Amino acid sequence: MLLKKYFSPDDFVEKYEFIDVEYMNMHNKKVIISDLDNTLISWDSKKDTKELNRWLKKMKRAGFDIIVVSNNNEERVEEFCKQLNLQYVADAKKPLTHGFKKALSKLNRKPEEAIILGDQVLTDVFGAKSLGVMSVLVKPISKTDAFKTRINRFFEGIIVQNLTRRKLFPKMKKVNYKLKFKKEKDGGHIG
Repeated sequence: MLLKKYFSPDDFVEKYEFIDVEYMNMHNKKVIISDLDNTLISWDSKKDTKELNRWLKKMKRAGFDIIVVSNNNEERVEEFCKQLNLQYVADAKKPLTHGFKKALSKLNRKPEEAIILGDQVLTDVFGAKSLGVMSVLVKPISKTDAFKTRINRFFEGIIVQNLTRRKLFPKMKKVNYKLKFKKEKDGGHIG
């Protein structure tokens, strides 16, 4: 079925923090190609958060490459990425795969080493699936969107509803569940 092949993510997580060292190692991945708006920060925010900063430092220290690929303009993406010393590709025109390929080229990595993390089925998931890269959908940070994203969300809702009804869309994995599971598994220590 084409809907499942191109629009059902390989994984669906509550927040970018779910992607940790253990997750990357479990999937044998070395690169996170991440969307920016409503994936790492709210679409209307100009500042990073302490939480995001901690996550990025932890992942970089563990040896993972992280690069932002965004459909937003150069000025918006550069301003954010410079604060966090992240490489980026702006004006990516997702779901076309050119931006993702450019990101992989900048890092000298192969598609099979990467995951694509994003909050939209029609841009991030479809683009990842078109390139043959593992796709991880994240719940949008903000409940609001820019105008053109709202149009995508309408069509996305129809696709997700259709796939969910057929049990072809993954259930969202929540961060708190993961931490609770680790706590129980590790005898009271959250790692």
